[in-house]
Amino acid sequence: MAVILGRHLGFQRVIFDCDSTLVSVEGIDELARLKGLCDPIGELTRQAMNGEIPLEKVYAERLSLLQPTRAELVKIGRIYRRSLVPQAAEVVSALQMAGLEVFIVSGGLRTAVLDLAACLKVPASNVHAVSMEMDQLQGEWWDYLRYRYSGNPEERYLAFAPTPLTESDGKLAVVKVLSSGKRAMMVGDGSTDLATRSVVRLFVGFGGVERRESVAEESTVFIEGPGLAAILPLALSRRGAEKLRGSCYEMVYRSGYEAIVDNTVQFKRAVDRERVLREHKNWLIDDNLLKILIED
Repeated sequence: MAVILGRHLGFQRVIFDCDSTLVSVEGIDELARLKGLCDPIGELTRQAMNGEIPLEKVYAERLSLLQPTRAELVKIGRIYRRSLVPQAAEVVSALQMAGLEVFIVSGGLRTAVLDLAACLKVPASNVHAVSMEMDQLQGEWWDYLRYRYSGNPEERYLAFAPTPLTESDGKLAVVKVLSSGKRAMMVGDGSTDLATRSVVRLFVGFGGVERRESVAEESTVFIEGPGLAAILPLALSRRGAEKLRGSCYEMVYRSGYEAIVDNTVQFKRAVDRERVLREHKNWLIDDNLLKILIED
């Protein structure tokens, strides 16, 4: 069973899934809603995320059915921005303020995920998602002056670029590279995220959007939700947390700590919970809370 850290707490990199983790929607399902194909696409997504069928069996099938255009991908990016889970933006900014690197690794479509990353101020170089080849000979494709800045909105999907992220174990391969030589944490909601737990120092399951039983049972730490505030005390050492003191992120940090105290964050090992609480107990401002911690 994974141990959070060896001699000390604190991470260097936090890697987030996108759909149903940073945002409360699944991008592919939102595309299906635009196309009026919710039922067949939603069922394929559900089965893949629950690990009932391999992702590679459904990925190409879903995109062939949907045939998304560039304009529709832009709409999904805007939906992502409007659908951030509670504290997602604050947590990402606080991690960066404390000196941690933030990455997004997603089986979602890169155009939309990059839009979300820009909103969160995550560098494009830290985003790993699925690129697509588009048929540029659609609409008034010859009017290059009109589309020279935004691209032709009528370009339509041809194929996705080869990437392990369209396979059930694909995130494992990508996260393994990102976590090599680093103290890395992975945060995600689905079975493809859970597959990375063997290559990161800590896997944190997130159930704030969709609670998947296999993820809840097998995660080293599982956040019931609804928000991501608990990532801060899990990811930061005491020294890292001190960088948030007096900032606009301090209350989010405290909220995450209290979620751990209140047992809305589940730990596989009680000793890991105790270590996190002990590491950050100097942040307690309520003597009654301290008493609860000691009694626990």
